[in-house]
Amino acid sequence: MPRVAEDCLRLLELYGELERVLRDNDWQALAAVDLAIREQLLRLAREKSLSEEASKARQRLKWLHGQAYQACADECERLRRVLLTHLEYAEGRSAYLQVDLLPSGS
Repeated sequence: MPRVAEDCLRLLELYGELERVLRDNDWQALAAVDLAIREQLLRLAREKSLSEEASKARQRLKWLHGQAYQACADECERLRRVLLTHLEYAEGRSAYLQVDLLPSGS
């Protein structure tokens, strides 16, 4: 397979992998896909030129990567709110405070 077609195919595969990660909210897999994208982009940067097809595939991947960045930021914010809620409603801590205010039975 010619290098040009191989580059384009790899970019399309990465697009599909990233698309699946986003669709499934598979945040565990995101790091591996992100690393693979980085490695491919660095490899492509060392080449003299990129075919028009590969350039278009790279632009599509770049757009989806931007969407992934936003989805990741949204998930981080959601988790931050969940954790803050746990801190606000710290039932166990509230119980300790209430028990400590009760007179001792001794």
